[in-house]
Amino acid sequence: MGKKVIFGIAVSLLALAIVGCAAAPAQRMFEGERAEAPMEADSAGAEAPMEESASAPQPANGAATERLIIRNADLDIVVQDTEAAVDELNAMADELGGYVIESNLNQYQEGMRARLRIRVPADSLDTALERIHELAVEVNNQNVSGQDVTEEYVDLQSRMRHLEATEERLLTFMQEAEDTEAALEVYDRLQNIQAEIERVRGRIQYLEESAAMATISIDITPSELAQPIQVGGWRPQGTLRDAFESLIRVLQFLVDALIVIVVLIAPVVALIALPLVGLFFLFRRLIRRRRRNKKEKDES
Repeated sequence: MGKKVIFGIAVSLLALAIVGCAAAPAQRMFEGERAEAPMEADSAGAEAPMEESASAPQPANGAATERLIIRNADLDIVVQDTEAAVDELNAMADELGGYVIESNLNQYQEGMRARLRIRVPADSLDTALERIHELAVEVNNQNVSGQDVTEEYVDLQSRMRHLEATEERLLTFMQEAEDTEAALEVYDRLQNIQAEIERVRGRIQYLEESAAMATISIDITPSELAQPIQVGGWRPQGTLRDAFESLIRVLQFLVDALIVIVVLIAPVVALIALPLVGLFFLFRRLIRRRRRNKKEKDES
């Protein structure tokens, strides 16, 4: 009985420690834990030191930490030849150490339009944008954004260390357990901790890869399609847009009206109509019975 109590208390304390550590603020990590020596490997050598990357946070002067930024760019460009531009962009991605993750081409009478999404090393993003500008006849729109995920990344690393320490302790408890019931309880908690470790490790890897490679989305329009259609001051594309917007508004009204009828009006009508219908059939049955009784009485 004493063994069960000891194991139960130990496992509960470990679970409380996990919850407390998960809620620790990221600022403390920047000021203290990130200044410590590199993470120690466990006794079985389960985790190797994280591979260094130009985008991943690295200690600087023993205290500072580089920011982990996920960079993205969106461009809308006009080119002379869409197919040639797509080929050049594919070659550029390969040259910079990146790759194409999406490529869509649409053929029109006046030419071909395309949309590309490529990934290049984050430190080559500016070079890639310069190359795209050189390729384009005109750049209609460009938007470069960055998402700072340093705080989340540091929190995840801290959580990973605490989870791994808890896993090691639970393994020790399970090996020392002499009671089967206590060992099974520790094993269940160990399974939950290991699943959480895999989830946190996957998120860390995703952030590292996303920060290491920038994503560039490019809408490519040939110069023929880029010219506005205009005859005597009349712009049919404007009329088409207005008609499409009107159609959307009409469909939206019909859908909203249908939802109101089905959700609100129909149940109310049913609640009111059902008793009335019941009374109608009841009165009709009574009247028929009365007539039938009267008829039988007259015949007799």
